Amino acid sequence: MQLGSIWREHLAAGCPRELTGVEIAGSDARTLDAEINACVSALLCSSMTVDERIERRLTHICTALIDKQAEANEPVAIYCARLNRLVSAVLTESRAGRA
Repeated sequence: MQLGSIWREHLAAGCPRELTGVEIAGSDARTLDAEINACVSALLCSSMTVDERIERRLTHICTALIDKQAEANEPVAIYCARLNRLVSAVLTESRAGRA
C-alpha cells in the first residue's frame, strides 16, 4: 500500500482516548503522533529528506511501538500497530528514494 493511503487511513482512524498519558519512544503519544504526521507530510511534499538521524529516530519509534503494542490494552495496541505501519512505510519510501 502506498504511503499516502496508509497516512489517510491513520488520520481517519484518529487517536483513542486511552492514549492520554501514554508515553512512546520518550514522547507523549499524541506528540509522537504529530511528529510522525509532520514527517509524512514533509516527505510526501518532497520538502524533507530522511537523513541518518531521522532514520535512527524512526527505527527507534518502530521498536518502541512494538514494545508498547505488546503490553497495551486493545485500543492502544491497535493504534500502535497502525502507527508502526505508517512509520515503516515512511522508512520504506525514504529508502526507495535513495536507491
